[in-house]
Amino acid sequence: MRDSVGLPLTIDQYHMLLQALKGGFGISSRDELKQVCRLLWLKSKSSPQVERFEKYFDQYFEEFSQNLKPEEKQEPRDTKKEQEQQSTSTSTKKSSKTPEKPTPKSKKPDSSNYSQVPTAIRGRLLPEKPFDEKRRYRLIPQDFPATRRQIQQNWRSLRRPIREGALTEIDIEATVKQIMEDGVFLKPVLIPNRVNRVEMLLLIDVSNSMIPFRLFYERVVATLQGSRLGKADIYYFRNCPRDYLYLHPRRPDAKEIKEILPKLHRNRTVVLIISDGGAARGGINKERIKLTEEFLGELTPYVRHIAWLNPMPSERWEDKYNSAKEISELVQMFELDYRGLKDAVGFLKR
Repeated sequence: MRDSVGLPLTIDQYHMLLQALKGGFGISSRDELKQVCRLLWLKSKSSPQVERFEKYFDQYFEEFSQNLKPEEKQEPRDTKKEQEQQSTSTSTKKSSKTPEKPTPKSKKPDSSNYSQVPTAIRGRLLPEKPFDEKRRYRLIPQDFPATRRQIQQNWRSLRRPIREGALTEIDIEATVKQIMEDGVFLKPVLIPNRVNRVEMLLLIDVSNSMIPFRLFYERVVATLQGSRLGKADIYYFRNCPRDYLYLHPRRPDAKEIKEILPKLHRNRTVVLIISDGGAARGGINKERIKLTEEFLGELTPYVRHIAWLNPMPSERWEDKYNSAKEISELVQMFELDYRGLKDAVGFLKR
């Protein structure tokens, strides 16, 4: 629908269709399913996309039915014929009086002199299915919780301007005051430009439970590297930071946490942690909670603020039988979407 019809469908509209199907809408017939999709995805009946939508909708199901194997196609059952066949079969069984011949019993071999040799039977290999480029699903920017532009706008709003450097900007008030004192304009009063001195420390969890969110946090990293922050350091860890922070998600290059902490600025450095905190797998991991609490306690004296972005919905990590619930009581936790990222940046600007 996105490629052929040109509908700007997002992952949210796909979930809306799933909710409608779970509610019993669009499951009785193909026409009803078409009507539900049309109501959810098209704004009006007069839209120029309606005709193309119906065309490709019918074309998809025709191709789908043609690709089915004969045994997978379910033909309508005729109950009357089945009852007649069952009655005729039972009558023929009663009329037939020919005795069945007893099947000869196979002689059991002597267990002492008999040994069964296993034999391997070579079967026919399954044919490889060719890759269908038309049916390949492509992930587009609309499927991410936040677009690249939205993420960049959040980084630009994270500012802590400080005047430093060369004297290049004119101080209007000081210049006017100087003119009033001297009675004549001799030269302007110059001051340094404002420079954004916010230092970002981004810590990303790259454990197995974070694999589904890899594409999105890679986008966060890419936009952060092109931001106008004073400084941005990115490190990686697994489940919870302990002793070392890694410079690359798939390389062993690392730095000791004790070496990183003294280099942070107490009034300028803000920390953003991206991790599910155990919400993906569920359950309570006391060791993970303890190690995370120790790390946050060690980090807090060296930074200004700490915010935590969780890619799982808040319903998962607000469950009391979840490690993320305990961690959310130790640090400000937000959802990893546009609204959550905006709220996290607003918290870091305080």
